[in-house]
Amino acid sequence: MTTEREKRLEEILCNFLRPMRDIPFELFIQGLFGQRVVKFDKSRAGNLELLDSMKRAMRNACRRIQAHPIVRSRPNEVGNDMEQPAIKELRRVNLDAKRPKTRDDKGHSVGYPDIEIVTDLAEFAVYVEVKTFNKKNKRTTQRAFYLSPSQTHAKVTRDAHHILAGFEMERKGDEYRPVAFELVDLYGLSCDVKHEIQSDNRRIYRPERILHEETVQS
Repeated sequence: MTTEREKRLEEILCNFLRPMRDIPFELFIQGLFGQRVVKFDKSRAGNLELLDSMKRAMRNACRRIQAHPIVRSRPNEVGNDMEQPAIKELRRVNLDAKRPKTRDDKGHSVGYPDIEIVTDLAEFAVYVEVKTFNKKNKRTTQRAFYLSPSQTHAKVTRDAHHILAGFEMERKGDEYRPVAFELVDLYGLSCDVKHEIQSDNRRIYRPERILHEETVQS
């Protein structure tokens, strides 16, 4: 017989597994990584100078790729190709841009965020996420931002500004050129959280679970 406590635990678990909508981005980062997302205040002199440098870098990254287009057969891979030009151009305007490291001092090319900037111009560091978009789907509800809650590869290790660099791409055949860009403050971004149910082969194929096992000869 199910006890009241067991019923309550089941209710709590079911509520937890339901998707959550309109969660502020900064609460998600605080809960996962224990770090603050700092709103980017353009009225601060240092921040304004930092923003101007970032604008110049992104403008130059666009021109670099316009001269030597990205060639990809799959559009969803283009964003990855914009990351390195962005880092190079940020460095050319004297910003210390690099791949963020995890708490165990390891660098990972995958996962949020793509770039970390540490500068004396501003009080806080800046995390930059590089994305690309097509003008036609810019105002749609197509998923464009994804953050996996992984503690193993967590690259958010400090209080910082979080900025998304979005590049509008034009496609001709398999060639992609950035024709515009936007720098977006992620503070206050409304996010949805959908939980994943995961398991692994070791747990799936336990002997007591197998109803039938058969080797088929050709």
